[in-house]
Amino acid sequence: MSTYIRRIMPLPVALVVAGSLGVGEVSSQLPRQGLLSLDDARLFYEVVGSGDPIIVVHGGPGLDHSYLQPGLNVLARSNTLVYYDQRGTGRSTAALEPGVINMDAFVADIDALRQTLGYERVDVLGHSFGTRIALEYAARHPENVRALILMNPVEPGTRFTEQQAARQRAARSVEDSTELATLTGSEGFAARDRGTVSQVYRVLFRQTLRDRNRIAELDLDLAEATAKNGPDVARLLGESMGTGDWWDRLAEISSPTLVLHGRYDVAPLPMSEALARVLPLGRAVVLESGHFPYMEDPDGLLSAISAFQVDLSR
Repeated sequence: MSTYIRRIMPLPVALVVAGSLGVGEVSSQLPRQGLLSLDDARLFYEVVGSGDPIIVVHGGPGLDHSYLQPGLNVLARSNTLVYYDQRGTGRSTAALEPGVINMDAFVADIDALRQTLGYERVDVLGHSFGTRIALEYAARHPENVRALILMNPVEPGTRFTEQQAARQRAARSVEDSTELATLTGSEGFAARDRGTVSQVYRVLFRQTLRDRNRIAELDLDLAEATAKNGPDVARLLGESMGTGDWWDRLAEISSPTLVLHGRYDVAPLPMSEALARVLPLGRAVVLESGHFPYMEDPDGLLSAISAFQVDLSR
């Protein structure tokens, strides 16, 4: 095992029952939680369900995994889901420095989790910006990846920037613009007050839904550390990535890859279709959702991933 990993610190099991996960009969076991101590960070993780392992890479950058639950737990009916908070946010900790918050470290964190939990090979599911991290991991560690699932990916470059900007303008209402201006100009936002920052995300994300009135169903009550550290995490991670375009690197990805696109998302469908074409073993499936298909089209999401995994086993 890599010396990058120091020790695991188990936490008390969450006092929840399977029914509270919102996914029916998911598992007879309660979620396992722990803290993975590394040389320069501590990662909070949670393991839910049973079956083939999927490491879940949340979006942002600068968020934590909480917005994915309980909806994404629908996949725990037949898979072990490994959620974690990326360093610096949620219940994970790290110094907000370039040598600590960077793409190399974010990729290494995924492999540290894989090793610590004893998985030889894993599926990696990235959501939104998390798809960039998932792609980077698959490029660097192909031997450890059985498959990639890119759920509502961000573009790995700038070819579709104008199309996305047009869709964002169309999705943003006058009410959205007014509320965002008020929030981002407030003292609370400048102080990174968790309530204010949480509301900014609600306004931004309701524009990406098929039914914007369902925004309250997403858990966007940000943790104190997420609200406080998120902007710095996003900035440092972005600086470490530079301005390079990933499109020309996609041919390096040897893992079978499922690209899931929400029909009503602000990301343009042609971008996801192009992504699936350029990836050597890519395929695209369109879901009847916006940016959060586990909330708006859970049956379609589960069906698409289940069919993909069945094909992997053939």
